[in-house]
This record gives sequence, C-alpha cells and structure tokens, in this order.
Amino acid sequence: MDIKTRSDGSVKSVQLAFDVLEAVAASQEEVGVSELAAHLGTTKGTVFRHLQTLMERGYVDQNQTSSRYKLGMRSYFIGQTAAARIEILSASTEAVSALRDEIGETVVVSALRGTSLIVLRTVFGKSTLEIGVREGSELVLHGTAQGKIALAFSRKPLLQGVLRKGLEPITEHTITDPAAFDKELQLARAQGYVTAANQETFGINALAAPILDQTGDLVGTIAIVGSVQNIKHDPSHKQVEALLKASLRISWNLGYDKMTVSGRQP
Repeated sequence: MDIKTRSDGSVKSVQLAFDVLEAVAASQEEVGVSELAAHLGTTKGTVFRHLQTLMERGYVDQNQTSSRYKLGMRSYFIGQTAAARIEILSASTEAVSALRDEIGETVVVSALRGTSLIVLRTVFGKSTLEIGVREGSELVLHGTAQGKIALAFSRKPLLQGVLRKGLEPITEHTITDPAAFDKELQLARAQGYVTAANQETFGINALAAPILDQTGDLVGTIAIVGSVQNIKHDPSHKQVEALLKASLRISWNLGYDKMTVSGRQP
C-alpha cells in the first residue's frame, strides 16, 4: 500500500513538473512563481521546487534581476530536435514509398542528432524475410553504410571522435585500418553513395546516400537494406540510380539546391 502511494505521488509530481514547464512555455513573457501557482491551482512552494529542478536540468532559466522564468536552452534544443525529425519524416514520405516500390528492399531513413545517427523510419521491403533496423536505434558510424555516409558528408567533426575511439571490429569485414577507412570515405564523397556488406551483420548489406539541408550540410541518410544476395558489394545501376534520386528528392524538399549552395562556397 505504501509503495502504491509513493508511486502515485511520483506520477503526480512528474505531471505537475510538465504542467509548470508547459505554463512557462505558453507565457508570452517571463513569468513569476505566484502567477504560475495561481494558474495551476497549487502552492507557490510547490511550483518553486519544480522550477528549481527544471532549472538544474536546463529546461527553464531565471532572470536574475526580476526573478521571473523563461524557457531554457534544453527546452529549445528538444523542440528543435523534434521539429527537425518531423521535417525529415515529412520531406521523405513520398520518396521512401517510391524507392521501396521500385527496388523492393527495405528502406531506412536516419537523422543526425549531435554525434549520433538515429533511425527515424523503416519501411519493410517486399520480401517475406523482414530485414530492417528498429526505429529509434542508433547506428554504428564506422560499421554501417549510413554511418559512413554521415562521416563523409557531415561538416561536424564526427570522424575525429570515431578515430579517437578506434575503429573497433564488429565483424571480420569491418574496416579497422584508418588509411583504408579514409579511402572508403573519399569514395563515398566521390560517388555519392557507399555500401557496407557484412560489416555490421553477416549476410546483410546496405546502400546509403546523404540527405542534405539548404546549406548543403548532412542532416540524415537514406538507405536500402537487404541480403548480400539482393544488394551486392557492387550494387546494380538500378539500385544506385533509384537511391540517389530519392536522396536528391528529399534534400530538395528540405531546401537543398546544388547550384545555390555551390555559389555560397568561398
């Protein structure tokens, strides 16, 4: 009975914390403790305690002059991340469906979040054997086709971090030599795509290409994933052309224009 009471209390506390955060977000200006307490129908002490926790976590900030509160950078970051995720999903819907229907293999869309590449959408292929990657999972940058594309095209210093950790073997086919890995990334940049047969999972290959934003920077990847029998180390012309078409279509939807971007370069 005591455990249930504590559990219920904890849930209510979490709910109130979200209520406080949402009330701060809804305010057009900085807001004070008394206003929040009146709006939420609770005590100033309770609101103050939740605000302190939210401040410690970076979700709200306090104006030291007025002692009033506003959203913090962590709330902004989460909002931006969610917006970008929705944007990529929206921009890729038609291209993913067309690619899957044309090639018949599983299609995976991933997004770069900080130094991580996260799977946003997996659309299974036409085969009875479902080969895909769970949505929300993080891809290994040096052992997957998608990860190598991210390392090759992103302006973020991702490669330095990967090399510092070392190119750990996932299978016997994972590229672990830095010089050979650098050649792989150069090839990816030159041809606009890359594969990774057996490099993370035996019997599985992926063919991946970049998704670029309006500045020409990488924001995600699109890939077809299947058995090494269906997606070979040297993929078919049809597979490459269909993937690059989908990649460019999504990038265009996000505002990418090769000529405009090239014109901005020094």
